[in-house]
Amino acid sequence: MKIKCKKEIIRKGFHIVENVISGSNVNPMLQNVRIVAKNNTLELSTTDMEVSVSYLIDSVEVLTPGKMVGPEIQISSIVKEWTEEDIEITEEDKKCVIKGKDNFFKILCTDPDGFPTIPQFIEEECVEIDKDVLLDMIKKTAFIILGDRTKHGTSGVFLEINGNHVKMVANDGRRLSEVKKKIDNPQGISKSCIIPIKGILQMQRIASEQEDLVKLRIEEKRLFVKTKNSTLCSQLLEGQYPKYEEVIPTNLDKKISMDRSKFASAIRRVSIMTTDEYKLLRFKFSGETLEIKCLSPDVGESKTVIPVEYSGEELEIGLNPEFLLDFLKNVDSEGILLELKDPGTAGVLKVGAGCTYVVMPMNLGDEKST
Repeated sequence: MKIKCKKEIIRKGFHIVENVISGSNVNPMLQNVRIVAKNNTLELSTTDMEVSVSYLIDSVEVLTPGKMVGPEIQISSIVKEWTEEDIEITEEDKKCVIKGKDNFFKILCTDPDGFPTIPQFIEEECVEIDKDVLLDMIKKTAFIILGDRTKHGTSGVFLEINGNHVKMVANDGRRLSEVKKKIDNPQGISKSCIIPIKGILQMQRIASEQEDLVKLRIEEKRLFVKTKNSTLCSQLLEGQYPKYEEVIPTNLDKKISMDRSKFASAIRRVSIMTTDEYKLLRFKFSGETLEIKCLSPDVGESKTVIPVEYSGEELEIGLNPEFLLDFLKNVDSEGILLELKDPGTAGVLKVGAGCTYVVMPMNLGDEKST
């Protein structure tokens, strides 16, 4: 195998496939990248047996077709630090030779026949979705299952294709985010799945490099996501997703319209008095004002008042500020609608069309958060 190409082209390819590699994987073969050169294209592939990503580069000069499997970290590091405009990569006796005018590297490779088979995308029973729509859906849901708080509740994002809508849902038992968008579904596909964290992150990565439409195909145990150059295959989480619709309250009679930026800023100011053990903020709606207060037993007291559009009876409810801010920083609309009923019923934040965020209330008598 021997190819020549521009460094920026192959650098982008390694950027797409590198995050699949996990240093904790005990199988040495899964630390490698497979490189296949044919028909003036170069395909890079990585897998950890749960998630596989391939990236096709179609602007290379293939001098000798062939394939090789070598250590991804070393090869990608060389490509990233390459200073010359052009790069030449050759496979010689299970060695990867990378050279240019002023640089030369030779890396030991392994038998390509031992590399796992990468599942191939089938152009059947798939739907197309605008990449910006897909990224927006991921942004408004995936934050719930990321970070230290993922130990609560489910650890995946629910994806459902039904009729002319696609839906994503995430929850951790204390808050829930649902985003629903319209799509073209001429085949009338009706399928659903639960995507693990790693699959969602890779979906976000390959969709980000796409310019137009992304194809989705749900199989019994895996999900395929395809762009012009990238293909993702992710194993799915088993089991049924919880009947989350039952968690979304429907009898909320108090509606408050607010400016998102002002609301978020007020929460951040008052949250200065919270601690890791005490995460309770008191939200009191009265007339056209919102008073946010924190009475931290170990730190002190804080309070701020902002204007809101509300005409109902006075209501005070306890909420976790982190849960609110997590959502507010992942939406773009300046206007938000908060729907409430009483201090013991979950609150619902709505932004634009098709985006619903549910957050459970906290007991105003608690001295510690739960």
